[in-house]
Amino acid sequence: MPPAQDRPARVLALCEGPIPSAVLGVHAVFGALAEKTGLCELRTGSSVSPSTRDVAWADSLVLVRGASPAERRLLIESRRLGKRVATYLDDDLERVPGTARSGYFFTSDEVRRNVAFIVEEADDVLVCSDRLGEELRRRHGRPALRILQPRPARLAGETAPRPHDQPLRIGFLGSVDHASYIDELLGDVLRQVKREHGRNVDFVFCGAEPVVAADVGARRFGFEPDFEAWRRRALDLRVAIGLAPLPDGDFQRFKYWNKYLEYGSLGIAGVYSDVPPHADVVRDGATGILCANEPAAWQAALDRLLAEPALRQRIGHAAYLDVEARFAVGALVPHWKTTLGALLAHRAPECWPEQVRLRSGSFWHALDRLAVYGPLRFAERALGRLTGRLGPG
Repeated sequence: MPPAQDRPARVLALCEGPIPSAVLGVHAVFGALAEKTGLCELRTGSSVSPSTRDVAWADSLVLVRGASPAERRLLIESRRLGKRVATYLDDDLERVPGTARSGYFFTSDEVRRNVAFIVEEADDVLVCSDRLGEELRRRHGRPALRILQPRPARLAGETAPRPHDQPLRIGFLGSVDHASYIDELLGDVLRQVKREHGRNVDFVFCGAEPVVAADVGARRFGFEPDFEAWRRRALDLRVAIGLAPLPDGDFQRFKYWNKYLEYGSLGIAGVYSDVPPHADVVRDGATGILCANEPAAWQAALDRLLAEPALRQRIGHAAYLDVEARFAVGALVPHWKTTLGALLAHRAPECWPEQVRLRSGSFWHALDRLAVYGPLRFAERALGRLTGRLGPG
């Protein structure tokens, strides 16, 4: 067996499920480092039922959105075994609003205590936003490392975007949490666009299903947690103009510019709220349109893009090239190598699966959720799962 320093670093990324935060923010990063540099090997798994063999194998663990009692235990046990532990946050998990899809979980006092503990005790705090990193430094006294997330991976057979046919498609591709704000900001705007342009435009909403979607006859698709299935659908829909409204709130300011990467990688001309994080990355009039959060501004932007095909195509193409130049895996590998240097250099003492002491599996997961929700909410959620009224989460 070669000395530890002569082999690649062994990285184990754990999350409760294969959510986009894990796939794009962590798996893609360490997977690319493994493939293109040979500096590491990557294994992925569930933090609900982690493999003791994988934990023993690893030099470093990355907890994706570390917040659960199980992830807290993973940190403590991994540190006992001499492993380096990082936590990755792409949101301000201590300030998730109760109205968010994940709010039922992250508004729990138990979860917020776990987030704070993991941030304060982890060897590395990884974030995708300098703004979030500064907030965590202020709140917990911990420096954070910014890890830029790459654009979505291309699918097999995916080609560069083609010109759009009539009717032009206006769409929103994103999470369910945006529905109410779409109605508030864009409801009347989209109804007016439909009245003025009739059969020359159509609409599609993926994830969010605002009231206005039915009013304009939009095609609607539910939230798709499988990333490759989401990407395939996004490609097939061939959206020409993408909507990216976002409130100017404390929670939203700490997000990453995922929507720009999604729309830009598809060659979509996006219209974005002129607030962070969109305003940090979009060049107004060049790679997207930045709009004040006022209906009149959005009406004017959509009218302009519909009336000027050359502008629409130029913005979509420029966004595609910009995303490829700045956020493709090849462009980001040097940044990841430098930023993650200490983690990639760490080698843990040799360890065997029998040495790993973890409480995991469905029984302990149920007890953990009981601690998070309390008896009443736990019973309500269990009933929702049994009756099919409650989706994954």
